[in-house]
Amino acid sequence: MCHFCSRRDGTAPGDPIKTAVQQAVFTAGELAALLAGQRGVTMVQLWNGWDPTKGQPIYNPLAITMLEKVLTAPGISCCSSVAPGGVGLTGIVYADREPFASWALHLASFGCQANVVAGSSYYKLLIGQLLGYKLENVLGYVAASGEPASPALQQQVARDIKNLSKVKPKLPWSADDKNVRKARTANKAVTEKRTGGFSSNKPAAGFGAKA
Repeated sequence: MCHFCSRRDGTAPGDPIKTAVQQAVFTAGELAALLAGQRGVTMVQLWNGWDPTKGQPIYNPLAITMLEKVLTAPGISCCSSVAPGGVGLTGIVYADREPFASWALHLASFGCQANVVAGSSYYKLLIGQLLGYKLENVLGYVAASGEPASPALQQQVARDIKNLSKVKPKLPWSADDKNVRKARTANKAVTEKRTGGFSSNKPAAGFGAKA
C-alpha cells in the first residue's frame, strides 16, 4: 500500500491547507494511488497556457517520474483533455476498465483541466466524484466555494454518472479485472464530444480560466 493512498478520499472540510511540500508531491501521490489500484482516474496538468510565467507543473521531477512509471504499467491508459480555446492540456490517466474508462473519456469530452477550478457547482460535484473523492468531502468543497449543491443537483449528478457506465466502481482495481472497456461507437463518441455528454440545460464547465 502506498503512503499516498491514505488520502484517497480527498480533502475533508476543516483540513489544513496543504503545505508547499504536500502540494509539490500531490500529483505524484495521485499517480501512485492509481498505480496501487486505489484510484481509478486521475489527472495531470501537462501544459499551462493561461499563465506560462508560472512554469509548467509537469516539470516537477516527482510528477514526471511517476507519470512515466504509470504509463508503462499494465492495465493503465490515458487520453488528452484540451481546454476550450487551447489554453491548457491535461492528461487523464485511468484504469482501462469500466467504469473508469468511460469516466475518463467523459472528463476529456468537456476539456476538464487538472489545475483549473470548474465554473459551476454541477461540474465541481461531478468531477470530484469521478476522481474518486468521498462524496462528503466533495460536498464540503462545493459548499466552501459559495454555492452549495442542492439535493436536486446531487441527484442530477448521480444520474449522469450512472448513465456513463453500467458497471459500479470497485477499488482496488487490478490489471486482471475482466470488465475491460469496450470500444464506443463513432456516433456516440461524436455526440459526447460535442455536448459534453449532458443535455443542453447543463451549466458550462468554465474551464480555460485561471484557477
